[in-house]
Amino acid sequence: MELLIVRDKRIDYDGSAIKSHWAYRNFGVLGNSIVIFRGKCNVKVEEMIDIEDLRQKKEIKSDDMVHYIIEVFEVPNVFLASVLQKLFIVRLCEVLEAYGIKTSRRGDDIYVNDKKLSISIATISPMSIKVHIGINVEAKGIPEEVTAIGLKELGINNIEEFMEASGKALVEEFLKAKKDSLKVRWAE
Repeated sequence: MELLIVRDKRIDYDGSAIKSHWAYRNFGVLGNSIVIFRGKCNVKVEEMIDIEDLRQKKEIKSDDMVHYIIEVFEVPNVFLASVLQKLFIVRLCEVLEAYGIKTSRRGDDIYVNDKKLSISIATISPMSIKVHIGINVEAKGIPEEVTAIGLKELGINNIEEFMEASGKALVEEFLKAKKDSLKVRWAE
């Protein structure tokens, strides 16, 4: 799995990066990948993947987030996509705990002191599994009905260092799972 951290520019997330081959089209990254960047979040209605969010007419936005766009070219299976998403959320909780931050996971979201730190969605295309995770840098520009918190409020001010540490942790987790899947034999 290739890790790309975009440091030289901000990229706003509008939901379109959840499409297959986004990393290849935009950065030349072909195959399994995690692209991490920082920018605003404002998911357009036409790009919303979660039907429940659409039905409830929820706004998904933030003025400043760290975004993880994950693409895995395995058998596209929406259940596997959801499991992979939750595995990555748990791993991000572990990274945050290494910073001394006590987290809790509710489904596929990270909370700190009952305040929402992240958003996430997992889906598939005919080609791949796609996951987006967004972590608030600051809790600004969040929909009014959401009680949120950001990395800076938690004392994480070196955002690039956090992007690097969390990206490496996610790649490590994926590669470990991949290796473990290859070293077992078929049950007869």
